[in-house]
Amino acid sequence: MDQDISLLLRGDSPEDRAELTRLLASEPGRLELLIAWEDPAAQRIAMAAGFTREGARRLPGREFQVWSRLAGDPAEPAPRLLPDIPGGELTDGVVTLRPLGEQDIAFYTELHTLPEVVNTSVPPIPPTPEEIRRRCSRSEAQWLAGTRADLVILDSATGAPAGEIAVYYQEPPTNQAMIGYSLLPPYRGRGFTTRAAQLVALWAFAETDIVRLIAGTAPDNVGSQRVLERAGFRREAYLSSRLPGPDGTRIDDIQYVLLAGDLLAQASSKD
Repeated sequence: MDQDISLLLRGDSPEDRAELTRLLASEPGRLELLIAWEDPAAQRIAMAAGFTREGARRLPGREFQVWSRLAGDPAEPAPRLLPDIPGGELTDGVVTLRPLGEQDIAFYTELHTLPEVVNTSVPPIPPTPEEIRRRCSRSEAQWLAGTRADLVILDSATGAPAGEIAVYYQEPPTNQAMIGYSLLPPYRGRGFTTRAAQLVALWAFAETDIVRLIAGTAPDNVGSQRVLERAGFRREAYLSSRLPGPDGTRIDDIQYVLLAGDLLAQASSKD
């Protein structure tokens, strides 16, 4: 009963799943799973079996998530902070949002190496190819962990990727999350980002316990401010020197907020 056991779990391995079932039945004092970041299937198995994600473990050439379960832990999975999108996508007929994945590395590289996108990133430094690969290949893992929901904005008419929008659940204790977005040049000025922000907000308020969505823009980023205002956000604060800028400078941040009640009132007024 007081034995500690470790298992490398691979989601596509029936043998590993059978071994996990056997080990759970033996009720060890502590059962530890090592799961690759890029293996969301195994992560889902661990969550369903009541395991808790503890952190990460680095091994030569590889990094794994560490999951554990103690004797006496509840058998049911803990509620997820960011559940899956019903049906796998959100759409209003003009734009469609789907989760970011490893297949989006080329698109993500094109978008996040644009000078204007880099300049509004935090920090304003182009990501390395390895950082881009990790962002795309570990997107589902971050979603399962409840830290971030990365979505690709698609042109519904063509299915082509137009940009990205993400929900960062940085304050679960206060039920506050933040959104960020970027768009490729050919799709700007067509209302795509506003539509994406509205779709994300509706999903967040309906499917999660988020009650405050915030977003920030630089004072000179008038286009982003207009996007937020059209999506129903209102200006809430001016934060001086909040963000790192280029060459060691600091940038002011205008913060916008959208509350669940605001969005519901907006929807009611349209009925």
